[in-house]
Amino acid sequence: MRVCIALLLTLATPALCEQKLGIIDFPNSGNSAAQDPFLRGVLLLHNFEYDDAAVAFRNAQAADPDFALAYWGEALSHYRPVWGREDLDKGRAALEKGSKASSATPRERKYLEAARIAFGEGDREDRWERYSNAMGRLSEAHPGDLEAASLYAVSMFGTTGGKRDTRTYMKIGSIAEDVFLENQDHPGALHYLIHSFDDPVHAPLGLRYARRYSDVASSAPHAQHMPSHIFLALGMWDECISSNIDSWNSSEARVKRLGLGTDNRGYHALWWMQYAYLQVGNLDKASENLSIIEADAVKSGSRLARSHHAYLRSHLLIDGEQWDADLRPVKADGIDGRAWGSNALAEGMRAIKTGHVGAARKWLAKLQARKGGDARGSESLPIVALELEGLILLEDKKQEAAVDKLREATLLESGTAFGYGPPFPAKPSFELLGDVLMAIDRPEEALQAYESSLERTPRRALSLLGLKKAAAAIGDTDAAERATAELRVYLSHQ
Repeated sequence: MRVCIALLLTLATPALCEQKLGIIDFPNSGNSAAQDPFLRGVLLLHNFEYDDAAVAFRNAQAADPDFALAYWGEALSHYRPVWGREDLDKGRAALEKGSKASSATPRERKYLEAARIAFGEGDREDRWERYSNAMGRLSEAHPGDLEAASLYAVSMFGTTGGKRDTRTYMKIGSIAEDVFLENQDHPGALHYLIHSFDDPVHAPLGLRYARRYSDVASSAPHAQHMPSHIFLALGMWDECISSNIDSWNSSEARVKRLGLGTDNRGYHALWWMQYAYLQVGNLDKASENLSIIEADAVKSGSRLARSHHAYLRSHLLIDGEQWDADLRPVKADGIDGRAWGSNALAEGMRAIKTGHVGAARKWLAKLQARKGGDARGSESLPIVALELEGLILLEDKKQEAAVDKLREATLLESGTAFGYGPPFPAKPSFELLGDVLMAIDRPEEALQAYESSLERTPRRALSLLGLKKAAAAIGDTDAAERATAELRVYLSHQ
């Protein structure tokens, strides 16, 4: 049975009946009353609306307590491979709750067996690898099952150690594209295709999926945000802003509808939106976004809010060059490694820009002392430390040592895979190298550094601005004019 969720929610409220989450075909053994909430739960899984998915699956359990896949779905709402997160206890509890449910076909039992691997014994890396292999076997055994194929595709994101492995990502993309060719309204296919292609090299391949996904699942806040993965990778700033405004508004409507707390607001979209505003030079809008997260970081004090406060504040300082702005400091204890590093670099750079080199040295010492911690971004903290060390060496009149240190940073950054979203380090090392080379009157080398920066961060405003100045300094009028054209919107705000 091929269904559109907007047409099925006969048991839901009128507001929910109007939601668009995509179209799937997932035959199952649940009774008729369980169909709507179960299918809604699967669609929400594909859209990464995990909390709402768990609620939907529990509703399916209430409608049919003997429906084993309803408990499977609740368990999977606690498995989040793209984000590298899981709630092992809750996943196991959901499976245990459904252990006596007997309504399952042989095919459905394979889904359950795979989930028991994901939430079974062993470390996460091993469990997730074995779960993905099990989903691969299930998909191969049932080639017409688009849900098996889609869930196999997304499971492979969890096998890369949180890093972009091009071979794996292209395999995911090929599987998701096969699903897309069978069902162009499948939210999982569109979603996983975008994640497969959301780096500057492959992003052109993802553009058509990005444009379609936001319409197919227009009621899911995360689906509204996802096209900006492609837009940002291509430097399509207006589209990136629009996508994240839609996501933010959708998230705000959900928070209001369900009476949720501040940590359910769309901070991810707020952050990406602010970064795009800075790339077009709109400091007013970027500052408005920072004000929102500042207030929430004080109100809730949560790790999530404080981490995003660090992100938005760092970008306003670095990309907006607002070194003298009176900004509320970040309470950085316990925030994730990437946010902590962004804050440390921004504070160190701000100290140098405002004549407080001693304070910058203290931030450098903190960066050099930090080991381990939150995995996300921590592997790039040595790059951030090298950047700040290079700037301090420049202040100490050690120009060659400064350049050497920054070249070392670029070598480390070149060895990292392309990520997605606003860059980390928050000040790309090639761009910073270009800035320093310009400061010591070496524009030809600076031009090369800015070109390298733009390969990793297309149409980034400060890299284009640096390239424009370097090109003008060496008399390359064509390059300067091209950069000026790319900066047209940014320059109109200056």
